[in-house]
Amino acid sequence: MKKAFLMLVVAVVVGVMAVGMGALARFEFDSPSKTCVLCHEIKGAQDRVATSPHKDIDCKACHGGTLEALGDNVKRFARHVQGADFSKLENEFCLSERQVAEMNARCAECHQAEAAQWAASGHGKSASAFLQDEEHNAAWKPADNCMRCHGMFLEGDIEVNVARTDIEAHPAIPCLACHKMHADDSLQLYSRIDRFSFPAKGLGMQKIVTKEGRPVKRAGDAYTRLCVSCHAANAEGIAGSSDDRTPLGAQEGMGCMDCHKGHGRKADASRGRCPIK
Repeated sequence: MKKAFLMLVVAVVVGVMAVGMGALARFEFDSPSKTCVLCHEIKGAQDRVATSPHKDIDCKACHGGTLEALGDNVKRFARHVQGADFSKLENEFCLSERQVAEMNARCAECHQAEAAQWAASGHGKSASAFLQDEEHNAAWKPADNCMRCHGMFLEGDIEVNVARTDIEAHPAIPCLACHKMHADDSLQLYSRIDRFSFPAKGLGMQKIVTKEGRPVKRAGDAYTRLCVSCHAANAEGIAGSSDDRTPLGAQEGMGCMDCHKGHGRKADASRGRCPIK
């Protein structure tokens, strides 16, 4: 009797393992339309990426392998059981900081020229270059707001990240800071607080004035709106204060891309177009 019971237990365990392995194999090799997209929350993201330039990229190329994706799905199911607002679950299950860092290498496989420009610019520097600058931190107390631009995807608060020894590989401004995969208009700004990307063309702009109080004319194109979200002036909106780069003089009213290439800081784009002769 005991032997028969033991054999039954073994058969059940083997059967469960076989079903599990089969499910994992299907998830690994089958089309996302027959696996990931069966979840109604994921279908919306799939529908959006299907109309984007990245429509031919497999889900696992960004979200990780089968086991990692399965772990996210288990978390989603748990949130279902807890009665979560399904419309907000997309914000809860963003890529991890490790996945975001790995994304840059994947982006560079196709966007080689842009990646080279980005790597040579301040945007390509490690988050540690900003958050762990001892001289700067001695003069200015680090705050969580610093991570709004210099550590959008880092996990933990400012105190945790200032003390970390493993963020050297995490870029301060990764690709996903300014681009969103699941969108036909990929130019979007990621908000650390909202855990969501907002279209650049709809971003607000700070009112900028000269030291004398004269309002400064500014370009309102999507690229400029994106740039000034981080390159902002002080609370008074004084041109040139804080990290503001608003052009004055003959260049007043020009947009960022009138001079700069999108992924680098060199002003190569201004050749032959600069109003100053």
